Amino acid sequence: MAFEDAATVFLDPLATTFPDPDHSVDEYREITTGYTMKGNLAFVSHCQRGERIRIVSAQRAPNAIIMKKQPAAKIGDDLRPEYDLSQLKGGVRGKYYSRATAGTNLVLIDPDLAELFPDAKAVNGALRVIAGAAQSATASKRRRTR
Repeated sequence: MAFEDAATVFLDPLATTFPDPDHSVDEYREITTGYTMKGNLAFVSHCQRGERIRIVSAQRAPNAIIMKKQPAAKIGDDLRPEYDLSQLKGGVRGKYYSRATAGTNLVLIDPDLAELFPDAKAVNGALRVIAGAAQSATASKRRRTR
């Protein structure tokens, strides 16, 4: 799963964040499970670095959500291939939602436009072109009316 898509799990108000049972020795890590903006159910391992959230690993379900447990000794830095959700304790729903949406304008793009503008970079680039043209047109109009 691309980290760009995984990062949008924090925009899901129903996403649930749990302490990571395997990787909280050297630094405190958490696992957030929820839906991304592309509609993927995701498991995202992350940690806090100052004011930022650093994504360590991410994977899509259904591979992530299988009611089986893998021994912790065989696990590296990545998420487990399977999690027993009943064993994850202390989950907090929407823990990062307010923070993720602060200063953000969330806009849903119609499917026909989503094909032309597949990610935030494409949308923001197009909007900057339009904003620049609008500013130029306004400046030209002001000069003519003086």
